Amino acid sequence: MKQRMNNNNYTYSSSIGQLSGSSITSNTITTTTNLGDSKVRIDGGENGRMLVDVPLIVDGRNVMKELDEMRDVLLLLKRDVDMEAKYPKLKELKDAYEAQLEKYKTFEALK
Repeated sequence: MKQRMNNNNYTYSSSIGQLSGSSITSNTITTTTNLGDSKVRIDGGENGRMLVDVPLIVDGRNVMKELDEMRDVLLLLKRDVDMEAKYPKLKELKDAYEAQLEKYKTFEALK
């Protein structure tokens, strides 16, 4: 992997070999990240992460919107982990609700 720095831009290039029949073809992927005011940031360190502060659209579908819709359909509670850490009673109430819901689901299934 090559790395080049130029005017607050990093360019990463990597070659990918692919076996096709009896020959190997090669493709190159290049990613450039502007370090100034970029809404997509990649930390490629050992415990790296990728931060995306814009809608993530894959094949025309908004990934976060779809995840929110799945959560709503599955009746999962929206959680605020920071508030749960500050107010432990919130987590207790969530756990109690989920336990009670499971009891009712089991009861309904046995009817």
